[in-house]
Amino acid sequence: MNTGKLPKLIYPGPGAGYSYHNHSILSDGESTPEEMCRAAKKAGLKEFGLSDHYVIHPDPSLMPVDWSIDIHALDAYIARLLALKNELDDDGFTIRMGLEVDFFFENADEVLKGLEKYPLDYLIGSVHYAGTFPVDHSSAPWEVISDEEKHTICMEYWQKMKGAAQCGRFRFLGHLDLPKKFALLKDPSIYYTQAREVLDICAETGTGIELNTSGWYKPCAEQYPSFDILREAARRRVPVVINPDAHHQDHVDRGFAQAAQVVSESQAL
Repeated sequence: MNTGKLPKLIYPGPGAGYSYHNHSILSDGESTPEEMCRAAKKAGLKEFGLSDHYVIHPDPSLMPVDWSIDIHALDAYIARLLALKNELDDDGFTIRMGLEVDFFFENADEVLKGLEKYPLDYLIGSVHYAGTFPVDHSSAPWEVISDEEKHTICMEYWQKMKGAAQCGRFRFLGHLDLPKKFALLKDPSIYYTQAREVLDICAETGTGIELNTSGWYKPCAEQYPSFDILREAARRRVPVVINPDAHHQDHVDRGFAQAAQVVSESQAL
């Protein structure tokens, strides 16, 4: 059984057959950890990581976050995944134990320090809040604010993504340019300057990014991040891992063939 930590990603990326951004009913998924891992093995993946949401919002009034794993139940989470590793790991398949951690400047050091005692293989750095504004929970909050307010939220989002990259504690960053999800921004490309700044930091800290295929199935109808951002990542030799952000066992490799083509084209400089 492979119990070693997931190593730093190396450019151009781990290639086909690796999937590290996935969720179960322990956070906001629809399938059990057992269903997710068994489906991944059946799909022929080489490595599969479960990475349920881990959110400690610095505003106590927003805690607990109902779409996050129970932050007091990590021992049970690890035990459940270790049992699955014992059952399913073999020469051709490895389960990886991860978490998708929300980044907040106010408590990042404390949160990440608290996770060090757990035998996790990797952490994903993501941003789902701009202050108390929920970036991707639903379209409703976006529909009632002005373009100026949207801009302020996007700028805070990208500033927090820079912080997540700078801390150097995440194997990769989750779904860059997430605010475009509901197709309610006039022009998401105006934030490419901020995206390039994030990628510059990733190159310095050895942090990867992902091509998250779930965007193809959202109102934006585009992978996260955009092709132009992927090209900028390639120019900086920032590694890319293809992930489905699966919340259901039927989606553990959704869009992978198309994603591999997109990544290949973006890296053909």
